[in-house]
Amino acid sequence: MEELFFNLFSQLPGTQSGTQVALFSLSALLSVIACLLLAHRNDLGWWAQMLSVFAGPLVIALQYDLKLLIYALPYFILAAFGLWRFSRYEFQGKFTRKVTLGTFGPGAWALSVILVAVLTALHLGEMLTSGFAFTAGTSVIWVSFLAEALVITSFVLIACGWRPGWLLMALGSLAYVVAIFSNNPALALLGTWVFMVLASLYGWWAWRKLPRRTDAAAEAALETQP
Repeated sequence: MEELFFNLFSQLPGTQSGTQVALFSLSALLSVIACLLLAHRNDLGWWAQMLSVFAGPLVIALQYDLKLLIYALPYFILAAFGLWRFSRYEFQGKFTRKVTLGTFGPGAWALSVILVAVLTALHLGEMLTSGFAFTAGTSVIWVSFLAEALVITSFVLIACGWRPGWLLMALGSLAYVVAIFSNNPALALLGTWVFMVLASLYGWWAWRKLPRRTDAAAEAALETQP
């Protein structure tokens, strides 16, 4: 078992670093499951994403450093927002929603930039305020934190029915894979993020035939006419 744990997480079992890598890998796996469920507009995807945040960032913050709550809690709140936003769509089955696609205009772009900037700043935390984040050799940290923020932001975009959010999630996941691949990553962590890229692309493909809000409104108006 110890050898299997080391092969998967590149850390010894029972160590603080080993536990953290295992939890982050579990968190990434739950996000993959969330993507696959949301690709089919299933509400359970948001519960999986909230569990993902709880299993990774929240547990690590509560167990090792409460300062990490400064970015873990917003991650959880944004996942809860996704569940609320999906509740605005009508049901199409037991857990599936009739999601309608919105136009990814300037407002969506502005929201994306603001969320990515804020989430990255919160994740950097003291590294940003102390100036360490601007020293040499921190490029991998910047890329990984920006990529993670982009993935979390993409969940918000998907909740609002903006299909390009799936492509932004794939881009963020790919950037994260590149960042950790250059840093001797754990096999389990690297593998789950590769699957995250594939799950994001699948979500973008699965949403290709969803109706747009203007079309859905016009169809509803015709149905209500006598």
